[in-house]
Amino acid sequence: MTASSGSAFPRPRMLILFLVVVAIAVYANSAGNGFVMDDSSAITSNTIVQKGFAGIPELLHTPYHQGYSVVANDLYRPLSLVLFAVEYQLFGLNPVPGHVVNLLLFVGCVLLLFLFLDQLFEQKKTGTAFIAALLFALHPIHTDVVDNIKGGDELLCFFFAFLSLNIYIKYAASGKPIQLLAGSFSLFMALLSKETAITFLAVIPLVFFFYKNEDRKRSTHILAGAVLAAGIFLTIRFSVLSAYHVNQLSEHAYIKNELAMQGLGFESRVATAVLMLGQYVQLLLLPYPLLCDYSAGTVPFVHFSDPLVLLSLAFYLFIGIVGIRRLLNNRKDPYAFGILFFLITISLFSNILFLTGATMAERFLFFPSVGFCIVAAMLIDQWVGKSAMPVYELLRNPKVLGAAGAICLCYAVITVNRNGDWKNNFILFSTDLKKAPHNCRLNFFVGNILLNTPAESDQADEKAAVAAIIPYFNTALATCPDYGTAQFELGTAYATLERYDSAVPHLERSLKIEPDNVACIGQLGRAYFMTKKYQPSVEAYKRANTLAPGNLLTNANLGLSYLYAGNSDSAIYYGYRAMALDPGFAGSYQILARAYTAKGNVDSAGKYEGIAQRNTPGYKL
Repeated sequence: MTASSGSAFPRPRMLILFLVVVAIAVYANSAGNGFVMDDSSAITSNTIVQKGFAGIPELLHTPYHQGYSVVANDLYRPLSLVLFAVEYQLFGLNPVPGHVVNLLLFVGCVLLLFLFLDQLFEQKKTGTAFIAALLFALHPIHTDVVDNIKGGDELLCFFFAFLSLNIYIKYAASGKPIQLLAGSFSLFMALLSKETAITFLAVIPLVFFFYKNEDRKRSTHILAGAVLAAGIFLTIRFSVLSAYHVNQLSEHAYIKNELAMQGLGFESRVATAVLMLGQYVQLLLLPYPLLCDYSAGTVPFVHFSDPLVLLSLAFYLFIGIVGIRRLLNNRKDPYAFGILFFLITISLFSNILFLTGATMAERFLFFPSVGFCIVAAMLIDQWVGKSAMPVYELLRNPKVLGAAGAICLCYAVITVNRNGDWKNNFILFSTDLKKAPHNCRLNFFVGNILLNTPAESDQADEKAAVAAIIPYFNTALATCPDYGTAQFELGTAYATLERYDSAVPHLERSLKIEPDNVACIGQLGRAYFMTKKYQPSVEAYKRANTLAPGNLLTNANLGLSYLYAGNSDSAIYYGYRAMALDPGFAGSYQILARAYTAKGNVDSAGKYEGIAQRNTPGYKL
């Protein structure tokens, strides 16, 4: 494109500037949000990330969750974690820079998409490329990625993936080896950010053997470079995950992906997955309701007799046939590219060939939405009826302004409003729970936050508040009875209400699922004690002491349990251990005084009773 008459500002730059302004404008209100959702595992509770620069070498050769927890089917995304480590080093646990970085990355993604589409369409449909990029910038489905700082992995992946396409296109035109190397390196960086970029092994042949195939030799070089980059990444990934024995790809938690439920028939699993694919299309067309979580209790199990399943299946078969036929009839057909790009990138999250880590997620549409935006932009272009219309004439056309303007305005309003939902975890979870009242994890999240929020009222009001929390956990467990953490929290809630008989079965169930949960073991020991089951209380505290030795309250409670179980010698032993851990803790001396009294040792009993009285009471028998 050339500069317009009387203007020193080239028109493509004006389009780019407009995209930058729009993308920043609709996400500006996200900058003040806090850490939410998976920010905990990736940043705020990740011990390696919080080493800052010093943790970067470790991040490069450890699984994704290693700094947070150990999972059987871990991931390898070191580049995104390196970004978070740099942010932590420079800004500490301040969410504002993370949100700003996400916004800037998103702006870069929008611009790279526009530049790629403009080159793909050979600068003949710049207006269509602009509309597609504009729709992408405004679509509310992307709030899940941009508003969650952890979504930096998706943004980095998209940024480097489309950067690689833009560089590869330059190589296809010039044949400069440095551009081939740069494109392959960019794709490698995309893979290091998130595995989603692996789908570009199918996108790249689509681009360079159909749309940009003027030099078949160069196209072959591009494909070879992409395959090499992917091969190196997969080799490193396999080596790292295998070294930590976390490469069990078949293991997924039912709580996050309900299709992993044991006993679910193959036919129902596939039918439900097909239904979800249809729901993805619905979210692209009508982005409501938007949810931060689609885990168990959100999408019902169905069979192929369900009309919506058949409709979804028919739709995908239809667009697949249309996309292939149009490509064969015209190897540079934009509709075909949009359709096939959508199908290629959504396939990774279909839950048909293999199960993913989540039932559904709006972030899974970050790449596939490109195909949707291309087709939507083409439909608007076709509605005008002049395929060769100059870009600014197209954008000023009343039909384009009416159609694109109305869609963009609606998208912008929804996006800005949705950003506010991501302010903090409680606002996000409680807002989305209203739209998905049976969602297992949302019920647990809301109940957990309320249970662990310090009360500011009297004890009676506190108990009333806890009683109001219990239905959240019951709803979560009605859907996911083996949700160990929810069982623990419900048991804790009952213990807070001093309903220990109700607390015990939930705490016991939780320990069968998560046997090394020290907090749950301690809570169960207390519940046993309060229900006068002193020997089971002893066994629980002994187990907790084995898993986490050196804890003051565990040793004191173990001594107290032994005392009430009639074993004074063991009570004295753990009383001394507690005293050694904190000489100022009055409870230790009270245990010793009672234990020596039970043994008839009046002198020792009097000695420790006196010390207990001189210390600030911190433990009551």
